Amino acid sequence: MTRRGTIVLPLCIFFAMLSNVVQSQFDADKEHSISHEIPRNSAQYENIWATIDSVQRSEKSQLSILYIGGSHVQAGWIGHFMREQLSLWMSEAQWSRGLMLPYRLAEKNTPTHFRTEMSGSWSGQSCANRSWISNSYDLGCGTGITVQTNSGRASIQHVAFLPDSTKMMANSFDIWTNANRNEISLDSTRGTAQITELESGIGWRMELLSPVDTFRLNFIAAESRSTPLVYDGVYAQLDATTQIVVNEWGHNGLHIEDMRNCHGFKALVKRMKPDLVIIGIGLNDAMKEKGFRIEQFARDYTWMVDGLQEVLPEAAFLLMSNTPVNESKPFVSKHSDEIETFLRAYSKSAQFGFFDLGSAIGGPENIDAWMLKGWMKSDGIHFHSAGYQQIAYRILGGIEQAFKNEKNTRNSGER
Repeated sequence: MTRRGTIVLPLCIFFAMLSNVVQSQFDADKEHSISHEIPRNSAQYENIWATIDSVQRSEKSQLSILYIGGSHVQAGWIGHFMREQLSLWMSEAQWSRGLMLPYRLAEKNTPTHFRTEMSGSWSGQSCANRSWISNSYDLGCGTGITVQTNSGRASIQHVAFLPDSTKMMANSFDIWTNANRNEISLDSTRGTAQITELESGIGWRMELLSPVDTFRLNFIAAESRSTPLVYDGVYAQLDATTQIVVNEWGHNGLHIEDMRNCHGFKALVKRMKPDLVIIGIGLNDAMKEKGFRIEQFARDYTWMVDGLQEVLPEAAFLLMSNTPVNESKPFVSKHSDEIETFLRAYSKSAQFGFFDLGSAIGGPENIDAWMLKGWMKSDGIHFHSAGYQQIAYRILGGIEQAFKNEKNTRNSGER
């Protein structure tokens, strides 16, 4: 089957496997049903079904998922459990880590199952910081985070694992930096890297003949350098015919308005070539007691998605409502309800998928139960790993349920 084909019978096998995995996780929490709306007759979603089928068959195909959001995404647990389940469903596919951002160098929490080490003195910030706009060292490559060093010698090492790092290989690295060619090198036991300038002019592409699981960069500032060395992250890709990548673009405290200040984001997303874009932005906006206006939120959100569609015309979109918050102030739930109403209507009019994540968790009234189970943290906002595991399974379960609906419609002859 080609990637842009239609749904065929072998998907039944895939979703039977998915159903068994997801159902075993749902048995512990059956109080609330999954609430989702994914459009029928959507060319974009048929592309997803065809791609999944092709990857499972180990045909020449690549499945790319991009998850955009705030602290839930930066924590890394949802992406980790998605990779874990996709590895079970499509066991023959190879993996590359994709986007790796320098959270630790900016003194922010690093996503789980992803380690960063460094030498030299580094500092940085993300696009969610109020001072981001005045940051003169933002390279404009769209990663939403930038770090810099005045150290004459410095290094960065990223290790991604699943949890076995050898299953997260790459042999091509797009590195966003202001370092000149003679100021940067790739430290590898697999030989010398071929280095070419990125098409954007913001950094370098380093390619090895053999894939590696550990990425290490060395920086040596030129004597003539008068500005800090800047590094905004790396995109690691594997030269393989059948592979999967789940990219997580998440920053703690992210508001929808921050996306307007993330220059180069469209170019970055185009580089990832996602088949499915999952967007979970809105919780930090809802938690603003004053200054939140749903009309402005809707304008900023629509502006962002319009830009993504411009560069990703064939990608499917899944818009998610906010997770509930154990918050005594009623304005949080009120704002989240307004955001949910907007997202539901916007998804319907634009033929996007919509997932009511708040209802899937059970709403604010179910937070105490999640805390008793050890799924939610005491702040009533964030989750422990087991809670994020449940969220990941609910999202994938919603996709399974949508496929079943489509399958039943096809079998009944209704279109």
